[in-house]
Amino acid sequence: MRRQPVQQRGAATVSAILDACAGLLNEYDYDDITTARIVDVAGVPIGSFYQYFPDKRSVVHALALRGMENYLREVEELFTKDLIARTWREAMHQVVAVYNRMLADVPGFGRVRFSDMLDSHRLDSSVDQYELMAERLAEMFVRRFGAHGDAPVVLTFRIAVQTADALFKLAERVDENERAHVVGTADELLIGMLGSVLEPQSP
Repeated sequence: MRRQPVQQRGAATVSAILDACAGLLNEYDYDDITTARIVDVAGVPIGSFYQYFPDKRSVVHALALRGMENYLREVEELFTKDLIARTWREAMHQVVAVYNRMLADVPGFGRVRFSDMLDSHRLDSSVDQYELMAERLAEMFVRRFGAHGDAPVVLTFRIAVQTADALFKLAERVDENERAHVVGTADELLIGMLGSVLEPQSP
């Protein structure tokens, strides 16, 4: 973003732009979305758009960051409000459930995800959202369940996040009768990966 809004009206304008972009991403390919279409759907003047964003790519990047932060905020509430499960495996299923619910309910969330790519268009090479996601999740899980074994914790979570993201994308593309198998495979892989750092080791 060119600048952060400091007043309520500016925040509302930015929110309207992001919401408009999210809705358009559910209907159109990235290349078919223009700044003119975004401001038309958002109902804001083009000048207001350029006050905060230099181009549509910056809007998509801000949308990706907003989606990631909203997801992590919900997951963090599970931990801080003591709503998280007693075992790391059950907790993993909880955070995956939040992710899948947002995929279904939040416009644009399924298109942008937490990756730095959208339809092969690079968003921002200086920000690795997988790494940010992995760091936050690792911190929450290790604080609650402890770290075990010799595997690198953040790297393991990063591998798990990227693997899950790829498989959930695949689950959306395969036939409906094959979806459960893909999701089940993702579950098995996540348990195996995260178990290397969260599962207590036998003496």
